[in-house]
Amino acid sequence: MKSLKANELIAEIISDIEKNSVDADALIPKLQSLREMAKAEEDPLITRSIRLVYEHLEANEGWEYQTLEDSEEIEENLIYLVSLWLKSDNKYNRDEIREIADAMTKG
Repeated sequence: MKSLKANELIAEIISDIEKNSVDADALIPKLQSLREMAKAEEDPLITRSIRLVYEHLEANEGWEYQTLEDSEEIEENLIYLVSLWLKSDNKYNRDEIREIADAMTKG
């Protein structure tokens, strides 16, 4: 994401996951705020990705998607996706974000 405030919030989300694992109740409000920032930046891919993440957390009370092929750690998989948002202007990161979002919509 482009704004400093958004990137600070992403760093806070990553820190929360590292300290508290995947606490849906704590993460969802932060992700919803981050989504508003993505909307303000007019970035539909990131906006959609963030929405899919917090909707998944709401529905499942946790994270179940495998985003890293070599990691079984739930936290690592979510941290990986969230960290892609930090450099979302990178073409390769955008491709991965799109792949993960598409996989999430397919269930």
